[in-house]
Amino acid sequence: MSKRTKKVGATGWMGPRYGIRIRRRVLDIDRARIAPAACPRCSTMTLERVASGIYECRRCGTRFASNAYVFEAPPSITRTEKEPVTGNA
Repeated sequence: MSKRTKKVGATGWMGPRYGIRIRRRVLDIDRARIAPAACPRCSTMTLERVASGIYECRRCGTRFASNAYVFEAPPSITRTEKEPVTGNA
């Protein structure tokens, strides 16, 4: 018996409904959602999605907030030389 969802993957439950473009977009989002990401704190590929927009590292236990489906690391907090340095930080 052959695989029934070779082309459509996890969107096979949709059948012929909604059109191929939507099903492919949903498939891309599902694959990106499941893929592990690198933890910004410990630099290992152990970051997983806990809920919509919440990611947790399995190694160090740190939680991050990011995009709903794909983790995007927060920008590093660095000061550029063009910004004036004030003493009242």
